[in-house]
Amino acid sequence: MKLGFDLMGSDSAPRSEIEALKSLKEECKQAVIVVGKGDYELEVHNLGFDYRIAEEVVGMHEIPTVAVRQKKDSSMGILFKMLKNKEIDGLISAGNTGAIMGFSFFELGPIEENSKPGLGITLPTESGYSIMIDVGANIKPRPIDLFYYGIMGAIFARVALEKENPRIGLLNIGSESVKGDEVRQKAYQLLKQGNINFIGNIEGNNLMKGFVDVIITDGFTGNVLLKYSEGIVDALWYMLKETVDAAMRRRFGQFLVKPAMQDLKAKFSYEEYGGGILLGVNGVVIVCHGHSSAYALKNAINMAMRCVEFNIIEEIRKVIKK
Repeated sequence: MKLGFDLMGSDSAPRSEIEALKSLKEECKQAVIVVGKGDYELEVHNLGFDYRIAEEVVGMHEIPTVAVRQKKDSSMGILFKMLKNKEIDGLISAGNTGAIMGFSFFELGPIEENSKPGLGITLPTESGYSIMIDVGANIKPRPIDLFYYGIMGAIFARVALEKENPRIGLLNIGSESVKGDEVRQKAYQLLKQGNINFIGNIEGNNLMKGFVDVIITDGFTGNVLLKYSEGIVDALWYMLKETVDAAMRRRFGQFLVKPAMQDLKAKFSYEEYGGGILLGVNGVVIVCHGHSSAYALKNAINMAMRCVEFNIIEEIRKVIKK
């Protein structure tokens, strides 16, 4: 197994990336090829990793289509070329998400010719975690895309959540099959007829109840929900702190609730799984948050390893091609 790691991706690159590499176990070092600017070659080599030099970096605010056309010699461009040529089995980047999508589409292509990829992430629930797909790759999916999300999300749930027969739900404005727009109504029928454990529509107020293991939605709605969940714990902590202070007239109250709130915040953190996976393209592509810490990036590398070991691309291809 070989994985490619983008040294120049995150907002704090390359410091967070280098710290992540330092935390990897000795046996993992031969499995990771690092791509970055030449300034860091010696430092990464001294950590025991193979290194490829990139001439350019894709910035966070660059236009994705322009970056894909003009920055093929960037760390991101080199990684996708390596994945396309099967020099590596998967890649991890905390770089420009739009550019990652663009390189994935043009260099790797979709598993199914007429399908569009979706970005899957883990979402905390009362009983553990669920997979939500899509959270930004496809804001106007067709019914067939939502159907494929159910298939791919179920396979990813076997890797990430160790669920052998994951329950799949379609996010909608009501539980009845006739609810929602035409796209969701048609997707409902496709999912119902598919050879998957589809349990029907799920409404927003039940997302975190743990009723389903895979939540299917469009990229616009999923991205809004993702950003909302990232901010909600900070808001809850602030409101709770203000309430306790007012009630007890001193700051001692914070120390009573702070450990519980920190545990809750950790549960909502993307860092436990490291990032999302772009499902539906011909390669394992792990997309990390731009603010990723070394801990998150290390977990993203571990997730990529698990996906490659599981042979997730071939598992998806076998089911979709039936």
